[in-house]
Amino acid sequence: MKNELVHIIQKDVFTNTLIVAENLEVPHRDLLRTVASVIDKTKVQCAGAHIVFIEKTFTNKQGRTYPMYEMNEDAYMLLAMQLSNYEKAFAVQLAIIKAFRSMAIALVNQQNVSWIEARKNGKIERVSETDVIKEFVDYATKQGSQSAKTYYMNITKMTNKALEFIIQDKTGIPVRDLSSMENLGFIMALDKRAGNAIANGMSENMHYKDIYHYAKAEVNKLADVLVFRPNLKKI
Repeated sequence: MKNELVHIIQKDVFTNTLIVAENLEVPHRDLLRTVASVIDKTKVQCAGAHIVFIEKTFTNKQGRTYPMYEMNEDAYMLLAMQLSNYEKAFAVQLAIIKAFRSMAIALVNQQNVSWIEARKNGKIERVSETDVIKEFVDYATKQGSQSAKTYYMNITKMTNKALEFIIQDKTGIPVRDLSSMENLGFIMALDKRAGNAIANGMSENMHYKDIYHYAKAEVNKLADVLVFRPNLKKI
């Protein structure tokens, strides 16, 4: 497994198709076909979400230029769902998710954000999702909600519940300390997915209750992709 799986582009974490293809040990051109299919579906089904594919080119050892794609975490997650048939898919997926997580932690530390304690205490100090949730509270209030401000805590509870299915100890028991550095990347990934779903729902003028349920479904869908299910021995 190669070490340099992710990198920074304009303060966001990216991987690219060259890295993924090399670690999967598959032809880059084959992976590009899968990426093209994902991008087509994204345009139709994920309008407004923070899914970033950046088309670029690279030059091989023979001096020939070919296309490639940079992908942020959300884009990579969508691609990963389509790669299960490859022999090394599971190992590569875990390694890249871990790399995204580690880099995200490093960025938070560099910005001197006391994010972990704020998240632990239920305070909404998310990196980019804060503004989206505030906008959603205003959106729900305008649609007649009498308790829209409770969505700050409700969305936190929603992602925490999904995290119980991801972060487990070796016996399969959910880990309750969701604020540890080890688990920060999973928290950030689910918070980001919730924020993207909420933004998408508002852009489609959905009812605020439907947006919340849509966000919950998206968070649980991502949790299903990331979930760790231990192989427990029968006694």
